[in-house]
Amino acid sequence: MTHSPHFIVLEGIDGSGTTTQAARLLEHLQSRGRKTHGTREPSTGPVGRLLREILLGGHAPTGASVHGDTMALLFAADRRDHLQREIDPRLAAGFDVVSDRYHWSSLAYQAQETDVSWVAGLGRNLRQPDLTILVDLPIAEAARRRALAGRPEERYDADSTLAKVAAHYRALAAADPKARVVDGSPSVDDVTQAILKVVDEVFLSND
Repeated sequence: MTHSPHFIVLEGIDGSGTTTQAARLLEHLQSRGRKTHGTREPSTGPVGRLLREILLGGHAPTGASVHGDTMALLFAADRRDHLQREIDPRLAAGFDVVSDRYHWSSLAYQAQETDVSWVAGLGRNLRQPDLTILVDLPIAEAARRRALAGRPEERYDADSTLAKVAAHYRALAAADPKARVVDGSPSVDDVTQAILKVVDEVFLSND
């Protein structure tokens, strides 16, 4: 029996655990006998690597940060490259693709620095995920987890910024029939079980 490939995206504010949960979801899909490919944004492509350097404070020798419009354009360029280089070919080859972030991240984060309708336009005609899972976590808990993990402070990590990002994420999830929200507050294992339940209900019971 041939299974159609699934494109699944995990979204959430920094510290919500999307990277850990994406890895666990891949393991679950593999246990069901499915071919899988894990990826992330910013991607590992040339634009994605530049973005990660900027997010950590690089490329600002005079102390001036990269403008928000430029960041939005870079994220949009990385996403197009990511699709063409990695996501589309893997899906075409029959792999389930699980991405740690995608277009919602631009809408939620870059909306803090520039016009969100313009950012949305940059994503026109993108491939849409078959399922987007928002891992929703209180701002204070996300900050505690980032500190516990020893993660360096990034461009958007201020609590006031992330509160607005989280609100944008919730609005996006409410408007998307292919989105589900999972509470990220419980233990890592409990969040994993909630995510796997969603995925099984949406896809695997019919495969």
